[in-house]
Amino acid sequence: MSRHPAYVAATGFTQDKYNLDMSRSRLNAYLKHGQFLVKGWLLPGAADAIVRLSDEQRSADLRGGIAEIGVHHGKLFILLYLLGAENEPAAAIDLFSQQELNVDNSGAGDLEVFKRNLRRHADTSRLVIHEGDSTQLTSRDLLQFCRGPLRMISIDGGHTADITAHDLATSEGALTEGGIIVLDDCFNEMWPGVVDGVHQYFSQQRTIVPFGTGANKTFFCHRPFARQYADVLRKLDRRSIEQEFLGEPVVYFNFAPWSFSRWYKRVDAWRSFRRIYHEAFSRLYR
Repeated sequence: MSRHPAYVAATGFTQDKYNLDMSRSRLNAYLKHGQFLVKGWLLPGAADAIVRLSDEQRSADLRGGIAEIGVHHGKLFILLYLLGAENEPAAAIDLFSQQELNVDNSGAGDLEVFKRNLRRHADTSRLVIHEGDSTQLTSRDLLQFCRGPLRMISIDGGHTADITAHDLATSEGALTEGGIIVLDDCFNEMWPGVVDGVHQYFSQQRTIVPFGTGANKTFFCHRPFARQYADVLRKLDRRSIEQEFLGEPVVYFNFAPWSFSRWYKRVDAWRSFRRIYHEAFSRLYR
């Protein structure tokens, strides 16, 4: 049974404070260096996409808490936390010590490691921790944790179809108008249960729609905001293309930066050399 209610590391969310210079300094430090010191999964480009979407919300004066279901050691949660204002609670939801409930072995959260990472790269003044099974939570619980609707929710908990569908329902019901849900592993071939859960959930009409996918993340929001947010993501990558998912137009990105290895493999001279090399050795083994 989950521990409920969650405990709050500190109180005092009444004032609307957001020190942009200080927050950006810590955010940039985490993006450039800190994230590589935290165990977890955050592919190139995903962080940039989330930062830009959060900036778009800020420019529209959109407010609300943030949450992540399945924080592991906090790699993505810390980024979300650093994007929050001082009056925006941040809820971390994970099984942590209750790993006997981890039915598909997707991640292994560690509460002490998580808190240590958060203190190192941010702080814990707005932190709300819920240790337990996310399938026992409702939208009302998320609203209680964050003292109102949320503007950004990451889902990276259990990867079965049923758990994914439940976490989507919990998140959609707690989302503020213009809020964003970031789902992990939707198209990861190692976790087919996630996309099964998405199709299971969207077998009925929902208020949210997908608007982008890339770097192992799939983004959802309320329909009136989908085109606006898709345009934000489209600016990330000139190679972006538009596909259809769940009957909705979705911007797809490769997101991977152009490394030297990716560049030289596309050079004609290198391609010619590889062809000659492989043709020569293939003849040797005939």
